[in-house]
Amino acid sequence: MDPYKYLNIRFNPDGSLTRNGEAKLLPPSPSGEPIAVTAAAGEDGPTHRIVHSNDAPLNDANGTSVRIFVPGKGVGTCDGSRLPLILYFHGGGYVLFRAASEPFHNTAATLAATVPAAVASVDYRLAPEHRLPAAFDDAADAVRWVRSYAAGSPGRPIFIMGCHSGGSIAFRAALAAADQGVELRGLILNQAHHSGVERTAAEQASVDDRVLPLPANDLLWELALPVGADRDHEYCNPEAMLAGVSAARLRRLPPCLVLGRKKDPPRDRQRVLVAALREAGVVVEARMDGAGYHAMELFKANCAAEFNAQVADFVRRHAHAGDGVDEHVARSRL
Repeated sequence: MDPYKYLNIRFNPDGSLTRNGEAKLLPPSPSGEPIAVTAAAGEDGPTHRIVHSNDAPLNDANGTSVRIFVPGKGVGTCDGSRLPLILYFHGGGYVLFRAASEPFHNTAATLAATVPAAVASVDYRLAPEHRLPAAFDDAADAVRWVRSYAAGSPGRPIFIMGCHSGGSIAFRAALAAADQGVELRGLILNQAHHSGVERTAAEQASVDDRVLPLPANDLLWELALPVGADRDHEYCNPEAMLAGVSAARLRRLPPCLVLGRKKDPPRDRQRVLVAALREAGVVVEARMDGAGYHAMELFKANCAAEFNAQVADFVRRHAHAGDGVDEHVARSRL
């Protein structure tokens, strides 16, 4: 197969990319948009909540921003405490999509309504115009933004979350947050995107995968990694990445929710990360047996509902668990 044709992209002589047929870019909705939320027990049909969104600059020099989603008035936590803040990184293989792209705008808005929570979706720079580590540098900017936000909003539970390639960005952002003393209540990694030179069994079986076929996967990494780097680079291979992170640093991470799918090509790499986190003593909830293929929550309503419910449950359980004596929060202060 021609991976350029499959991804509907063209590489230009100046090193830029023409992205044809990209998902629609949605504007923010300061006045609010109605978001369907699965009905609670005893209610008939879905309910609707209004979610407001605005764009805020992150780093003017790099042209990055965050799109902030906040549920409307009258939406709060069951105990009257402050809504959590989720710092969110979208997917797209570091090459495709924006925070405003319809699938990820809708994901963030739905999470804001469902959890409920404030969601800050980071519009980071894309490769190959800005190869890695540009997206990781933008994540560090986002962590500094969160740190400033937290200083002005003490007591608000903070989570970091990423989907697909955004999961790998979120992992690095969480390490940066712990290094900077940001108190995190949880880290959510949804089908984090990794690879390596030597094929895993899952990668070998993904040559004609429905969503992430091997040639397209390889091309995404070729476009995203520094020029001349192969897939064993630390930005791609989790074993190389983890080799540069001490167990003591990993232990400072908060409880983690790791989501995977049975037919997701990077699933074997995701298990490497889960094992390393557990060995370091991090509390990990690994749910690696989701139905279907990579990113199915973007395409199938039942997978989206399951995904939203899993994230909402994790955030609700950890947002205020053990206030005052949370050992994971205490570790982040070290």
